[in-house]
Amino acid sequence: MFPGKFLCTCVPALLLVMTGCGAPDLPRKIRLPPVLNEASGLVVDGQRMIWHNDSGDGPYLYTTDLRGRLMAIDTLEARAVDYEDVCADEDGLLYVGDFGNNTGQRQQAMIYRYNRETGKTDSIRYTYPGQDGGGRLVRGNYDCEAMVASNGYLHLFTKDILYKERPFYIYHFRLPAAPGAYTAELVDSLYLPRRVITGAALDRESRQLYLVSYNYRRLLGFFPTGAASLITLSDYVNDRFFTGDLKRRNLAWALPTQHEAVGIYDDEYLYIAAEATHIRRHAMARRIRR
Repeated sequence: MFPGKFLCTCVPALLLVMTGCGAPDLPRKIRLPPVLNEASGLVVDGQRMIWHNDSGDGPYLYTTDLRGRLMAIDTLEARAVDYEDVCADEDGLLYVGDFGNNTGQRQQAMIYRYNRETGKTDSIRYTYPGQDGGGRLVRGNYDCEAMVASNGYLHLFTKDILYKERPFYIYHFRLPAAPGAYTAELVDSLYLPRRVITGAALDRESRQLYLVSYNYRRLLGFFPTGAASLITLSDYVNDRFFTGDLKRRNLAWALPTQHEAVGIYDDEYLYIAAEATHIRRHAMARRIRR
């Protein structure tokens, strides 16, 4: 995620509702409770939303209803360095990605598997091939903000801006969705000119992967100035998502907006979370057709 100085933590995040042709009884805008002022990851589970904050918070998962009202707070038996995304597998187990690595100095990343029924937390430790903590200009020291679960694996999508040999290539890694220590396996890569990925969600029924991204150009050295995007990948082969057909939709507003998380509600609707910034002191949200 963006370093804390880019965020207006006093303003709650809001949600953008992406809609299809019919409009269910869902609010166009959702203001989250103040405890979720830096909402960074999202899973939609029926009529509940499961969230976590960006770095600086504890090992917590927050459950709200579809109108943003806080229902529960779960505490994981885990550390919290830099949580970046959360996803659920086919059995409903949650995976929280503690893999933020803006500086490229981490030598190991963590993913925590959480069972809401029992409260048990398991740890998945991993490294990328060549990871040594030597900074983002060195191959292997990847940053990551997006993850989905599918067919017994966790699929990670890197956010690579500074890697000097291949900037703006998004790398797809995978590792088993089971406790243990692993070296992530490189599956594929995709070139997205001047765009970086900040969240992911997988629709297993329609076999569509959704990625949220933003344009890396900066205003005054701090804020993304170009359009945020929703990227859809479909008709891929055997969970090799980057082999699929790619479509990109502009999510731009008049002022810069930080889209950080995406969750699937049903076959027509997505929720996309947008954080506040110093320029946009009140996070905005809107509903658009898919």
